[in-house]
Amino acid sequence: MAMTWQKLSSFPEKKIIGAYGIEFWAIREGKVWHQGRKLALADAATFEVFANQQFIARDALCIYHAWSRLPQIDRDSFQKDGMYWKDNNSVYFEYETSLKMLQGSDAKSFRYIGGDYGADEKTAWHFGRKMKNCTLSRELRVIQANQLYASDGEKIYFDGKPLSNVNAARWRILNDFFSCDDKHVYYAERKLPRVDIQSWQHIYETWSKDKNHVFYMNIIEKGASPDHFDKAQAESRYKGR
Repeated sequence: MAMTWQKLSSFPEKKIIGAYGIEFWAIREGKVWHQGRKLALADAATFEVFANQQFIARDALCIYHAWSRLPQIDRDSFQKDGMYWKDNNSVYFEYETSLKMLQGSDAKSFRYIGGDYGADEKTAWHFGRKMKNCTLSRELRVIQANQLYASDGEKIYFDGKPLSNVNAARWRILNDFFSCDDKHVYYAERKLPRVDIQSWQHIYETWSKDKNHVFYMNIIEKGASPDHFDKAQAESRYKGR
């Protein structure tokens, strides 16, 4: 992905104003400021922000995240790769308040595969966290129909978590949050208990039923009869929660 850096000095009044009038970056009296704090070591003449970013920036020598100067990152090879960042040495992920190196990551083999997923030769990652259950990181692929899901050929993952006892060869997506294989129905990564897959049907939002039970997400709804449970009842219960 081509990098898009723009000098802070080229912005109107040498500043970047975000939502609610927040001044994210500014040059004042020859110094760089971020949200009211001066970056004492930043070089204003060469200071650049990435794609009008609120937090990622660099000068001639160093990468910055907000107020943090990050000399451990190789400035010249630093680049964005989907949800992730990398340089020649490591892979990084931008959390809410920081840009952190993914311990044990291999930048040379790392690939962003879609959604919040990435993988290198030995490790799979989801939203910057190791997917400890994934041992086939080189095979990991995102499911294009719904990028909350991914598969390594043996396991299926939802939001980075494995679906228990899933038959990956027979698995398919039913709608946004429900999926199934030949024996089980899943809400997100959780199995619906004692489900009769032949009679199972989605009713409304997170509600479904089979011939024996009504389910709210992956939980059997006590006191609800599937015989007459319909969308209207599901809507009523949904609003009451």
